[in-house]
Amino acid sequence: MTSTIPHNVFDDDDEFDWEAAVREIDVSCEASKQSTSNPIHHPLAETNTQSSINTHKKSFASRQSTLDRFIQKERPGVRLEKENVWEINQDKVEASEGVSCVKIDSEAAKTWIYPVNIPLRDYQLAITKTALFSNTLVALPTGLGKTLIAAVVMYNYFRWFPEGKIIFTAPSRPLVMQQIEACHNIVGVPQEWTIDMTGQTSPTKRACFWKAKRVFFVTPQVLERDIQSGTCEVKHIVCLVIDEAHRASGNYSYCVVVRELMSVPVELRILALTATPGSKHQTIQLIIDNLQISTLEYRNESDPDVRPYVHDRKIELIEVDVPGDAVDIDNKLLEVIRPFVARLRAIGVLPSRDLQTLARGYNLGSGRGAEEERGLAMDEGLQWWSEMKELSPCELLNVRDRFRQAPPLDLPTTKYGEVECCIGVLITLLPRAQVTFKSWSKAGI
Repeated sequence: MTSTIPHNVFDDDDEFDWEAAVREIDVSCEASKQSTSNPIHHPLAETNTQSSINTHKKSFASRQSTLDRFIQKERPGVRLEKENVWEINQDKVEASEGVSCVKIDSEAAKTWIYPVNIPLRDYQLAITKTALFSNTLVALPTGLGKTLIAAVVMYNYFRWFPEGKIIFTAPSRPLVMQQIEACHNIVGVPQEWTIDMTGQTSPTKRACFWKAKRVFFVTPQVLERDIQSGTCEVKHIVCLVIDEAHRASGNYSYCVVVRELMSVPVELRILALTATPGSKHQTIQLIIDNLQISTLEYRNESDPDVRPYVHDRKIELIEVDVPGDAVDIDNKLLEVIRPFVARLRAIGVLPSRDLQTLARGYNLGSGRGAEEERGLAMDEGLQWWSEMKELSPCELLNVRDRFRQAPPLDLPTTKYGEVECCIGVLITLLPRAQVTFKSWSKAGI
């Protein structure tokens, strides 16, 4: 357990009444048991293990406003007889500094529970300890248990705050259903307190659910709309879990929701989950800032505590025939595109490559010929695709900008509109041709 290091203050004013100051400090300490500037320790340790999570009590304007406000003094943590219960050892419950309409169950908040009906993984337990007491971004590869971590955090906040609202938000239905299953089957959140809401749920029904239920599984867009409309009473939110957190940039709903909550301000725990946080420092920092994160828990498949649970992947390539319909569509798209490309190249707006030669590979006929013919056509088609990639929408926009700034000297001004029209058609059609070609070329494996 770390201890607070006193700060030595040197002052040349010898007339300062130090004894009076000390008495004043003693009175204050007696009233609050601990200065709000001291570190608050959460020793959530197993037997014979002294482990602490150092967090600081912060005002509602800081990056996180958390359960720390309730816990004023900690003693060394004790693991109880039940294998899945850890004692928090709080001595005092303090009134909230920010906006809060939710009371804490001081007896339930003395402990937190971790399920034993599944195999224990040390890294999941360690990350859960952190996520319970600080706003945490969990970056963990797919299949290594982010769902369990979220379920445990949600369940403990469900216990600690009998009137609080716990929200899980994810952009896709499968992710939501996976989390619902974990909350019900692994940690035992009562089904009568949970509700799954999407954009298809009417606003009237959602308003009733926000009042009657406690655990919500919603899409980020629904959560954003209901917070902005006042349907969701944000003062009752105690825990927000954000899946696919790497989407939190710009004005995506995740960012809007967190900004709305911080503007109230509301005191809650934020847990963000992602398997792909990004490779750039700036990208990760943006997520941390947008979601008010104070702790990053990152693991990859090579970490010692994760490696035992990572299994070798077996990749099997299965060859399938290219669908004839897909080839016909590709050929027709090419027939539409070819004259526009040829016209622009004849004028000198596009590089003068032999489109007809490249297009031979793209024209695969019926796609139902002999195997050798189909393989040759595929190779030539891939050559066409490699050339076609250079004509991306961005490149076409650059071509148009260059044309507007410096059109060919020998081109009559009456032809300018024709060039603009050809470029516009290609901007519309080329991406579609590229998508369909990639689809059938991948279907060959």
